[in-house]
Amino acid sequence: MSDTPPPPPPPSDPHPQAHEGYVPPSSATGWASLGNGHVVELASTLQRFGARVLDFFIVFGASVVFLLIAFAVIVSSSGSGGLVFILFVAILIIIFGLAYEVTMIALKGQTLGKMAAGIKVVRADNGEIVGWSKSIARWIVPAVLSLIPTIGPILSLIVYISFLWDSTRQGWHDKLAGTLVIKV
Repeated sequence: MSDTPPPPPPPSDPHPQAHEGYVPPSSATGWASLGNGHVVELASTLQRFGARVLDFFIVFGASVVFLLIAFAVIVSSSGSGGLVFILFVAILIIIFGLAYEVTMIALKGQTLGKMAAGIKVVRADNGEIVGWSKSIARWIVPAVLSLIPTIGPILSLIVYISFLWDSTRQGWHDKLAGTLVIKV
């Protein structure tokens, strides 16, 4: 027997990608690497869909209230100015949708639907809250496309579901803004 102590354990490797067989985080595993090297768990398809449905009903519910008020005003009036009022209500609905989505994502990274689904929008480079410019960029692409007569809503839907065939589960709106949707 030797009196020499056993060798110390090998140090942990800070660069696991240097090992043969290393598989970087990907959507296939539900994980992604941020630009700062941190690894985050991506939101699932079901979570994203559930959050979007909840948010739709929130904005839709507010829209119905606006439209009911507009209808009541038109019915009670002599009919003059009805079209102008309907346009005004349509603009209010767009503003509400913008304010709801953009403000909540910019300030909290979550809408009410995302909170309920347990997901959050973060910057892909550092995992922080996205802020105003990225939140607006993320919202504007599907919003503008949805205004195109006839095909707009379909194009907007394609933007939203484009995360399904992306390696980091980013929709085109996420790619434009440099954001990821993660589990919290």
